[in-house]
Amino acid sequence: MRFTIDDIAPMARGAAVLGGGGAGEPFVAEVMLGEVLRENESIEIIGLDELDDDAEVAPFALMGSPHALSEKLLGTVEPSILFTDNTLRSRTPSAVMPYEMAGLNALYPLAAAGLLGVPCVDGDFVGRGVPSLDLTTLELDGAQPDSYLLCDPNRRTVTIQKSGGLSVERLVRPVVETMGWLVVVSTSSLSTAFCRAHALCGSVTRCLELGRAFGRLPALDESEAATVLARCGGAVIGSGVITDRLSFADGFGPRSSLAVESDDPVEAPLRVELRNEFHLAVRAGEILAAAPDILVVVDRVGWRPLSAEDATPGRDVHVIALPADDRWRSERGLRLAGPRALGYGLDYVEFSIAAHGGAPR
Repeated sequence: MRFTIDDIAPMARGAAVLGGGGAGEPFVAEVMLGEVLRENESIEIIGLDELDDDAEVAPFALMGSPHALSEKLLGTVEPSILFTDNTLRSRTPSAVMPYEMAGLNALYPLAAAGLLGVPCVDGDFVGRGVPSLDLTTLELDGAQPDSYLLCDPNRRTVTIQKSGGLSVERLVRPVVETMGWLVVVSTSSLSTAFCRAHALCGSVTRCLELGRAFGRLPALDESEAATVLARCGGAVIGSGVITDRLSFADGFGPRSSLAVESDDPVEAPLRVELRNEFHLAVRAGEILAAAPDILVVVDRVGWRPLSAEDATPGRDVHVIALPADDRWRSERGLRLAGPRALGYGLDYVEFSIAAHGGAPR
């Protein structure tokens, strides 16, 4: 598959959908990707099954604060430094791969692939937006690489080598803060066998397909929109105006709760619980959708995905649920990224289109 400049807008839209309210605004990486593609015309996307058996892959992600990103420019040198100029790599990798398929991190690896002149692998280690390096299939499988490589916009580099059961997030996050809250993160080179065993296959193309599907929704009536969402595995589980947002903190950190007043006056409000992302949708005590499935709050007219910060009182919205990869719905996946793991005293309830009908309310 060849990724071209015409694919940027749907890719960014899909990245916002998979962010589930988090993962950072993709705009900056969108601009960077556009500049790369004006020079290179297209970027090759290859499947995990297309990688040579002896190939090595370098995953890429941006890590830090959205506020830092608004003050600093993404550079074009960091990928090269982490890709080739590092003593932990015995040879130059054959491809790059996204670490997290959401927000900025869905687009930045594509730009890195274009800058480096190598393919981008159609896969990642999350399949959606998450706030932590510990919420990945690498952690799920007990397969975290031992070495993490960081480079900031000033070209300063740090290598972190871990062992045993130490948390990658707790090791890396303080270094990111010290480096000014914006770094590019990679790992030691990953073998083809490793990527095939632990990556989620097809996540780049899924992001692009979701972006194209959501781009069609503003021109459709409610029934047609429901059909398109159903083809993506999703459904609208509530529609209405956000009337209230309550914010507070608990032992897991800042948390907010949205009240979405339904169009139907006899229907109880839909309550959406969130931290960095939207995590729970509950109506009258019934859980309609829950993490690790993906909750998306979109502007009702344009179907534009809203960030957690933009979901404020007065917004007229649809609340959409999309299924996570089956690996996240496993017993181990729920222990790592289910509602209880995220600080909610509730068990996971699997989202299904059949249970909720799929039509906007």
